[in-house]
Amino acid sequence: MNAILAIFFFAAVLSAGPVVINEIHYAPADKTVREALVELYNSSEGVVDVSGWSITGGVKYVFPAGTSINPGAFLVIAQDPAVLAARFGGVAALGPFTGRLGTDGETLVLRDAAGIRRDEVDYRRGFPWPTAGG
Repeated sequence: MNAILAIFFFAAVLSAGPVVINEIHYAPADKTVREALVELYNSSEGVVDVSGWSITGGVKYVFPAGTSINPGAFLVIAQDPAVLAARFGGVAALGPFTGRLGTDGETLVLRDAAGIRRDEVDYRRGFPWPTAGG
């Protein structure tokens, strides 16, 4: 039985693409400030064009034409890019996204321009996520 689980886990890891959902900031300390964000990371050694890709779930966002992520780089999509830049020293972010990141959890899906799922994250408060996050 453990061998079967190990094979399933290994296959799931191999299916992950070079661009993944890396960070989700869903519960700002001040609930009146629109600083929620989703961060992507490109783990590959090449530039990835994410034009036409989308994030769906609690929030919705479609990446504009000409959007790419350099190798080893991050891309932030914000609820309000201007607020994020002001609060965190000029952080450049795309956005705004529509919808909201649920404070009790959410499923976010990253899809490429053809609609193929490239990554999916189901975050929740509590184990196995850091309990201090909420």
